[in-house]
Amino acid sequence: MIDVTGVNMVELVKKAYDLSRPQGMGMLHFTPDPLSDEEAQDFIQSNGEVHLDYVRGRACKFNVFNKDGKFEIRDSWYDHTDKQLVELMAHVGITIEAGQSDHGCACNCDTCRVKRGDSKLNPESDFDKALKAREDGTAFNITGFNV
Repeated sequence: MIDVTGVNMVELVKKAYDLSRPQGMGMLHFTPDPLSDEEAQDFIQSNGEVHLDYVRGRACKFNVFNKDGKFEIRDSWYDHTDKQLVELMAHVGITIEAGQSDHGCACNCDTCRVKRGDSKLNPESDFDKALKAREDGTAFNITGFNV
């Protein structure tokens, strides 16, 4: 566990959101807009805990736990790389070392998808296509769903 007691929780939530990518059906709800301070505050419970699952289609999968007034996060971040965890912590002033892998458990990067034999992998990622479609105001089709 990583101690995050005393960090700016609004900034932590916003950065966790920014570092997360849409996955699966989350593409239907994806928006490239950042979270405002007020929106981030809404995810912080009265006891200081944070529980992010899918937010606007992004697989955030991020939690802050309150252990008797001490706030902690896991030392690995589901669906994220170790480098993303290092970047998240650096954003709030905490220095940690990256693990042995550049990829977290259940990593959804193209390299890991190829290793798993994902037959639906495209040269341009679905995330990139969705961003471009949103910017252009055009429809985007992923596995039979128009976004």
